[in-house]
Amino acid sequence: MSLKTFTNPSNGYLVDDTCVFGVEVFVIKSSGVGECLMLKESASYTHEWRISRLSSLGDESFSDVFAAGDHKWKVTLFPRGDLANRGQCLSMYLVLVDANNLASGQKMNVKFILRLKDQNNILRGQQVCTTVWLSSSATSWGWPTFMPLTTVGKCLMDDSCVIEAEVMVLGTVSKLP
Repeated sequence: MSLKTFTNPSNGYLVDDTCVFGVEVFVIKSSGVGECLMLKESASYTHEWRISRLSSLGDESFSDVFAAGDHKWKVTLFPRGDLANRGQCLSMYLVLVDANNLASGQKMNVKFILRLKDQNNILRGQQVCTTVWLSSSATSWGWPTFMPLTTVGKCLMDDSCVIEAEVMVLGTVSKLP
């Protein structure tokens, strides 16, 4: 408000050289959720899983558990495809084994690569996940259509292969108290 408007007696703001100021205060309790992002320089870890007879595996097979970035992991392989891709594609996922050890609301940002190599260690297929968030409610991520089964049959002549998982933990997010 301009000083001219304030001092004009007909406006009623200033009467007998006196004015009254008032204020209303509303207190709103915040219901927002705060998070803390911890970035850490984690070295990349590569785990190899050698399979001598791929066709003799069950519908779902698991690699040995391995450690990367202070957590435990495994690869889940569906040699004949997961339920949605049965008989069509090889399906492969990275699984956070110790997800139940994460604090409530804690999430991990992970970068990983899954590779399929033949018995001579020649790369036949790979899928790269730039980053994904894993938590106690989302414990795995991967590819239901990693590679068509017809391609798998052509590139693995003796039914042997190496599944390779390269994992790097980029950071974690936790809820603020």
